[in-house]
Amino acid sequence: MSGRVSRLFLLLSLSVIISCSSVSGLFRKDSSPDSSVYDRYASRYFYMEGVLKSNEGKYDAGMDLTSHALQLDTLSSAAYYNMAQYFLATGNVDKSEQFLKRAINMEPENYWYQHFLATVYIARRKTAEAISQYEQMMVRFPGRSELLIVLANLYDETGQYEKELRLLERYARLEDVEEELKGRRFLCYLFLNEMDSAYYEVDNPGQMIRLLLEGVANISGVETVLKFSSTVAKHRPDIYEPYYYSAIIHNIKDDTAKVFSTLDEGIGKVSDRDGIAQLYSLKGQFYYSNGMTDQAFICYDSALVYNPDETVSLNNYAYFLSLQGKNLEQALAMSARTLEKEPLNATYLDTYAWILFKLQRYEEALSYLEKALRYMDEDNADIYEHYGDVLYMCGEKEKALENWHRAVQLNSESTTIERKIKEEKYLE
Repeated sequence: MSGRVSRLFLLLSLSVIISCSSVSGLFRKDSSPDSSVYDRYASRYFYMEGVLKSNEGKYDAGMDLTSHALQLDTLSSAAYYNMAQYFLATGNVDKSEQFLKRAINMEPENYWYQHFLATVYIARRKTAEAISQYEQMMVRFPGRSELLIVLANLYDETGQYEKELRLLERYARLEDVEEELKGRRFLCYLFLNEMDSAYYEVDNPGQMIRLLLEGVANISGVETVLKFSSTVAKHRPDIYEPYYYSAIIHNIKDDTAKVFSTLDEGIGKVSDRDGIAQLYSLKGQFYYSNGMTDQAFICYDSALVYNPDETVSLNNYAYFLSLQGKNLEQALAMSARTLEKEPLNATYLDTYAWILFKLQRYEEALSYLEKALRYMDEDNADIYEHYGDVLYMCGEKEKALENWHRAVQLNSESTTIERKIKEEKYLE
């Protein structure tokens, strides 16, 4: 007896034994009038062989075997279901839906058939149909908590945030995942413009403002972050973040007056010294960018009074002094303190090198810039330009030109870089 025939008889024997077990539920319960007992059992054999081939990734063979099973028994819902799976796996979504609906017509209460239909709708980008399918399944299968989170995801994708919130609440009660869903609920409240409710879902509201601002892609998103930031300031006027990031947003909107009034408000309300230092530092940065150099330096002095070791203030103050050619030894000392704390920070290395350059200590500057280049997280036009400047002063004109060109490729905002390249020399 061949292996295939013996396998057939083994499966036929097993079918008799398990015909009343749970496995039999995978197949129709009533035979078609024209099917013999042998045809039904043979159909089951080919079906099972098809499943085995499919599990091995041999979809064509699996489909052929399952198709043969259907020829022997046209009322096998499981075979129609598997054919639907094969078609979906091979990219024929239309066929998948057709076969699946035939399986459902035979067994309308089969959970897995219903669930797979929703999956097919999603694959076909029929989001409304998928939502409707899951909503019906929730009524038919109320104990299935996984349906809640899948449907909640679909509501999220389609902007139905109130419905999403209700489902998240139900899911939390069923699965005891209250804390895990706080972030989801926060975003729902945020998009619904319910800022107070959003605030109460967040453990660290100051950090959340920063994360939101980093993630926005348009002016509408910026306005949402501004509203949330204002809400945080209402509840926590003592922390610096709502004033800090609101000022940044006002700067994006070119509202200079609002930038400074927001920072001044924060300086008057924030309780911790480091937070006040952060606000003074940002204020100094905005003053400098607006050409108000003296006011900028006063702000940096104030920032360092509140936190003498705040590295951003030290770095920016030192760099701006170097650009002005003022108090270079003081600037070098401040920059050195940043490197004591962060010796591999490329920005701080560049600042230190540039002050050395201004002090005409070119060889020392070169070594720090080479180190900055090694530790850059990403290419930086300013560092390449500075490197070119130092190379030129060290007598390496060709290498200087290479680095100036590199700075241009990185969209340098330098006002002199094009002239440096054209005239082939360093220019202030």
